[in-house]
Amino acid sequence: MGEMTSEGASLSAGIDLSQFYQVFFEEANENLDNMEQLLLNVNVEAADDEELNAIFRCARSIKGGAATFGFSDVAELTHQMETLLDKLRRHELQPTSAMVDVLLQSGDALRAQLGRHQGSGADPVDTTDLLNSIRGHVEGREVSASAPAPKPAEAPAPAP
Repeated sequence: MGEMTSEGASLSAGIDLSQFYQVFFEEANENLDNMEQLLLNVNVEAADDEELNAIFRCARSIKGGAATFGFSDVAELTHQMETLLDKLRRHELQPTSAMVDVLLQSGDALRAQLGRHQGSGADPVDTTDLLNSIRGHVEGREVSASAPAPKPAEAPAPAP
């Protein structure tokens, strides 16, 4: 296994939380697998409340662990997903295929972010477009279903 990023290696109440990373990563990946299956099977015309609640719980669990370990990029993306999912499960918004698509793309981005925190050596993932798309859905704006897939953030050009 690769080296963990130091971003989340903080001490909390004198406990080194890094010893729990592997459990978090395993649970996060299980939640992502479950969330993806639920999203792929959701009927946007007649979404089941239990399915929406289950998807919400997956995102909430990932967010909580990410926040605990200091993985702020993962926590930020899952927080935005959670906001959209909460509006869906409360019937404040009607699910659309564009919403499902952006949530699936967000799951892919989360996998990449988690892999980076596990030491994959990958560049940070640029989730700006995903976050803007999710916020647009939350605000009830028409959002294109074809948001670009997350890509690694570009490194700044070296100074001359």
